[in-house]
Amino acid sequence: MDIDYDSMIALTAVVREGRFDEAARALNVTQSAVSQRIKQLEEKVGAVLIVRGRPCVPTEAGLHICRHVEQVSL
Repeated sequence: MDIDYDSMIALTAVVREGRFDEAARALNVTQSAVSQRIKQLEEKVGAVLIVRGRPCVPTEAGLHICRHVEQVSL
């Protein structure tokens, strides 16, 4: 499966920041861009990755991807 790295980074930013708008600010992109990246990633993996709310929290699948990004970043 070919997953876009920018989408995984957007996911980790939302999880870290707890909000789409704060993730967008941290990544220096628009909130719409973050939202689109998360939606595309969810479509590719076939699962919901973020429970939208205040704060946004990751699902198990979302946590799995975040852990992968952390490991790759090391």
